[in-house]
Order: sequence, then C-alpha cells, then structure tokens
Amino acid sequence: MGAHVESLQDRGEATRQRLIDAALAVFGEFGFDGASTRMLADQAGANLAAIPYHFGSKEGLYRAAAQYIVERITDQTNAMLEEIEHALLNALPRAKALGFLHKYTDTMVAIMLGSKEADSWAAFIMKEQLQPGAAFEILYNGMMRRIHEAGAGLVAVLLKQPQIDNRIRLRAIAIFGQILIFRTSRHSVLRQLGWKEFSRDRLELIQSIIRENVDLVATGSA
Repeated sequence: MGAHVESLQDRGEATRQRLIDAALAVFGEFGFDGASTRMLADQAGANLAAIPYHFGSKEGLYRAAAQYIVERITDQTNAMLEEIEHALLNALPRAKALGFLHKYTDTMVAIMLGSKEADSWAAFIMKEQLQPGAAFEILYNGMMRRIHEAGAGLVAVLLKQPQIDNRIRLRAIAIFGQILIFRTSRHSVLRQLGWKEFSRDRLELIQSIIRENVDLVATGSA
C-alpha cells in the first residue's frame, strides 16, 4: 500500500514537472493570452484536468513556471551572490570588488549563454520584460532585483559613489546588458561572428571581453 501511494506521488510529481516544462515552452512562444490549456496539456502529454489539479488554473501554472525559473537561477547564483553581499557589508577594498565583479559577469555569462536549460527560460522571461504580467513580480523580486543590486553594489565601491545614485545603477545595468545582448540577439550575434553556437572557448572569449570592459569602468576610463 505504501509503495503504491509513493508511486502515485512520484507520477504526480512527474506530471507536475512536465506541465512546468511545457509552460516554459508554450508560454515562451505564444505568451499567456496566446497559450491555451489544451496546448499546454498536449505539450506535457497530460490530461487537461491535470492543470487545475496541480496548479488551480492556467495562471497558476504560469506563476509556477516563473517560480521554477527563480529557483533554478537561485540555485546557480546563490553562492556567488551571498559572497558578494557579505563582502559589501564589510568595507570591501576596490581591488577585491573588481575581482568580485569579474566573477559576477563570468557567472552570468555561463548561466545565460552556456546553460542549455536557459534556452527554455529565455523567451518566457523576455515576454514578461516586454509585456509585464502575472509573472513579472515573481521574476523581479525572486531574482532580478538581487542580481542587479549585487552588481550595483560592486560598481559603487569601484567608483566610490553611493549605490543609490542612479548613474551607478545605470552603469551596473549597462554592464549586465553587455551579457544580455548575447542572449536576446543570439542568432544575429552568431551570424555576425560566423559561429554556430557558443562553445566553451567562445564563452571564455566573451567573458574576457566583458572583463576588459568592466576594467575600463573600474578605472574611470569609460
């Protein structure tokens, strides 16, 4: 009896995950309004009733997909962000701040460009950036704000300016944007460079170029 219950729970969890995976793909392609529950269930290979059973509604599934992205990105960034946040609370020297900013950009390049999993998140996140909906606050408060605050904190140390200064925040956003362009314009970037993919050596080249740009900001040469 116990094994049977456990088996049912495992199947339920598997169905729930398939629905989330389907939501990332379908919502990413069609948006919230364009995606039907039938499309979502078919993509997941699940019964239509599975959506209200596991998530309450289509919007519930949409929110769950956003929360899943937050959890996965947090898994990959939490150690780095905790280290940066702790350092910023303890009179961080400029030289170490530069090292942390290099680590920050290297990590974000690896996650945003080098992770196959991120391919399934990108369109979903971009839809929310262009037309904020039910998932925006989940994404922003769950991960985006923390990532941007860490970057702004490091730039503030490097330029000896208060983090609340919008010029500092803009510089940090611009640094992050150097990474983001390779994701949002992936196909045109690959075409222009004559590449078919972002291989490991190409990711390392992108990381090195962004580190050089960061160094210009850090020295006040920008």
